[in-house]
Amino acid sequence: MENVIVVFFNEESKAYQALSELKSRSVAPDYTVTEAAVVKKENGRVTFKDGYNFDTGFGGRLLAGSLIGSFVGILGGPFGILLGGSIGSLIGASIAGSKAEENIGILELTADSLAEGESGLVALAQEERIDSLNAYFQSLGSRLVLRRDVEDVEDELVQAREAEEEMAKEARQKLRDKRQNELRDRAENVRDRIKEEFDQFRERFKGDR
Repeated sequence: MENVIVVFFNEESKAYQALSELKSRSVAPDYTVTEAAVVKKENGRVTFKDGYNFDTGFGGRLLAGSLIGSFVGILGGPFGILLGGSIGSLIGASIAGSKAEENIGILELTADSLAEGESGLVALAQEERIDSLNAYFQSLGSRLVLRRDVEDVEDELVQAREAEEEMAKEARQKLRDKRQNELRDRAENVRDRIKEEFDQFRERFKGDR
C-alpha cells in the first residue's frame, strides 16, 4: 500500500536522523520510501527544512511538484495556517489512532498536532506492512505517527487547493471593495469641499455687490 506518513518526534534531531537514514536505506524488504521532508512549525506556520526525493537527492528545492512537496506547500500556506487553528480543541494525543482521529484529514491533523517549535517528518512510502516503519520511528522516540493512503491524501490536496483559490478570490474581492469604498469616500469628500468653495464664492460675490 502506498501511504503518506507524518511522524512527530520528541527531539528535533531525531527528525533529521530519520530523514538521513531513510534516504540511505530507502529500499528495504518491508518498505520503500521515495521522498521525505523534515518540517517545523515556526510562528504558527509549518515550514520546509530539508528533504529528498529519489530523482535528485537532498536539497531545498527538490520537492517542488511532488506529492510531499504539495503536502508541505499547503501546510505552509494560508490554508494550512487556518487548519492549524481550527480543530485544536477536538484532537490531541489522547485520541491518536481512535475513530475520531481516523475521520479527520491528515492535513488538519498535521497542522494542528505539530506544536510550535516542533519538527516532524513527512514521507511517501510503499509498505508491505506498517509494523516495520512504526518500530523504526518508535526506536527514535516518535510521539505520534499518522498514515493515510495516497489517494485519500491527493483528494485532500485537491480540496485544499480549491479552498486556497476561493480564499484568494475572496481576498482580492475584499481589496477591490475596500479600494472602491475609499475612492468613493474620497470623491464625496472632494465634491463636498468644492461645493463648499462654491457656496463661499457666492456669499463673497453677494457681499461685493
